[in-house]
Amino acid sequence: MAFSISDAHFERLFPAFIKLDISGRILATGPSLTRLLGPCLAGRNFFETFRVETPRRVQSADNLTDQREVTVMIRAGKTVLRLRGIVVRDSDNICLLVGHVPDVNAEEEAFMLQMSDFSPADGSLDLLVAAHLRKGLLQDTKALVEELQEKSAEADALAHMDPLTGLTNRRGFFRRLEERLTLARSQHGALTVGVIDLDGFKPVNDIFGHAAGDQLLSQSGARLRQLAGPHGIVGRLGGDEFGIILPDIGDQTEILKLGQQICDAFAEPFHVREGVARIGASVGFAAFPEAGDTADTLFERADYALYHSKQQERGRPMVFTSQHEREIRQQSSIEQGLREARDEEFHIVYQPIIRSADGTVTGMEALARWTSPLLGPVRPDIFIRAAEQNGSVTRLTRILLKKALTDALTWPEHVHLSFNLSAIDLASPETASRLKDIIRESGFAPERLMFEITETAIMQDFERALDCLAMFTDMGVRIALDDFGTGYSSLGYLQKMPISRLKIDRSFTLGLMTRRGTRSIIRSIVGLCKSLAIDCVVEGVSNGRQAEILREMGAPHMQGFHFSRAMTQTQLMPYLHPEIAAPAPAGTTEGAMRLSA
Repeated sequence: MAFSISDAHFERLFPAFIKLDISGRILATGPSLTRLLGPCLAGRNFFETFRVETPRRVQSADNLTDQREVTVMIRAGKTVLRLRGIVVRDSDNICLLVGHVPDVNAEEEAFMLQMSDFSPADGSLDLLVAAHLRKGLLQDTKALVEELQEKSAEADALAHMDPLTGLTNRRGFFRRLEERLTLARSQHGALTVGVIDLDGFKPVNDIFGHAAGDQLLSQSGARLRQLAGPHGIVGRLGGDEFGIILPDIGDQTEILKLGQQICDAFAEPFHVREGVARIGASVGFAAFPEAGDTADTLFERADYALYHSKQQERGRPMVFTSQHEREIRQQSSIEQGLREARDEEFHIVYQPIIRSADGTVTGMEALARWTSPLLGPVRPDIFIRAAEQNGSVTRLTRILLKKALTDALTWPEHVHLSFNLSAIDLASPETASRLKDIIRESGFAPERLMFEITETAIMQDFERALDCLAMFTDMGVRIALDDFGTGYSSLGYLQKMPISRLKIDRSFTLGLMTRRGTRSIIRSIVGLCKSLAIDCVVEGVSNGRQAEILREMGAPHMQGFHFSRAMTQTQLMPYLHPEIAAPAPAGTTEGAMRLSA
């Protein structure tokens, strides 16, 4: 039968067609019927295989006249299928175009017949359009096919677009990345992938509201699109994270130059309806083929470079290098080592917390240590971050909390235990409940225990973290907010948290005698604590002059190398009980790394 549209389009419009010759022999069936009934229909007599009614029963091809509607029935197993169709006929062939199922019996549901089996083009194609499939009368059908193609393209575009910024969304971004990467491979060309994360976006949402945050995101997308140039591709990956694809750019100097332009552009103020918002941006890049040859690898390594940018110097671009590659291999070895580590490989050292007024030891902060039989001693910030990433940190927390509580039972009763929790430890009530059980079983008084958390940890899921903290405070455990001044928590959030203590980050102490305004900041935080009736500890005190200045400011507690380096439990006992032994050595561990990185 001569049709003026392609076979592919024909089968797409009518996948349940049956094609006969004028004697009634089946020449071919569409893919839907072939799947349903098998490929063995070709060559069989149509009228012996199917029962056809118009509505009277038809037993000859002569009665299958052009444009006539018919009901076609066939037995499949124990089920009789009733299908509706229309006849399209010329001088040589007859084609029945099956269009829909008007009455499906209950037992037929086993076949899972759907409209897509008979009319996938739009799900409700009018059978009478078949009349226009004959040669010379195809104008309407061509228009239908074009309309379907146009609607399909429109739907595809919408499915890959971020409605807020008008950029491609995460799904579309990775599809475009695959396309560009295939082209770069075939042409031996360059390609760079970038990941951009906004610094300080959350405070804008907190202060100005979500409407202002949406405006800022939209403006951010516009700035990136302008910087990417005519050939660059920008996508919003979710939240305040964006991606950029830069075809034909692989030179590190050129990448860093563009990266700095992006950072500079985001340092400029954003004008939103509610006022002027100021944020920043950190950028990580990975270049093909040096950093990887697959879309997933390039993106992961750009994200790795972004992580380092945010850790080391916010607001600066960073390109993934061979050094990062070595770090990834090391990270992989550490993660594998953590999975196989025995409880005995982990231990704790303690650093004193001192009352400023008289130098009395009031508490000990537990600091995690790991000595791997294969890797040797591993830095705490490295292995704890690895444990958080591979999901083993909750096991690590339980191991170390049990050890710390056992040690603390031997201390004087006025000395409390400070123990750091990770964000994952606050991720669910079930995790918090297991920690509560450990505390109860230890016999250590909950009132002598203080959990230290960071602003970053609690802000990941504020409401859930509050629920977990409430479980601890209900049993008497106190909560300290660690590294205060380095995060983005507003005073409104601070009021909502059950905080008993603020720990002023060591970065302020380091600038106490060198940076303008640092003393005023510390004095303000100390005053804030007094106003809120909560305790305060200044971290990182490394010399007597710093201690003297902080004492004059009224800082109630201090902590740092000036008083003592971290000590093992064995070294700690004579330190806490000087009457029974000589003072403990200055310490065994360089640095005071926390249980949570």
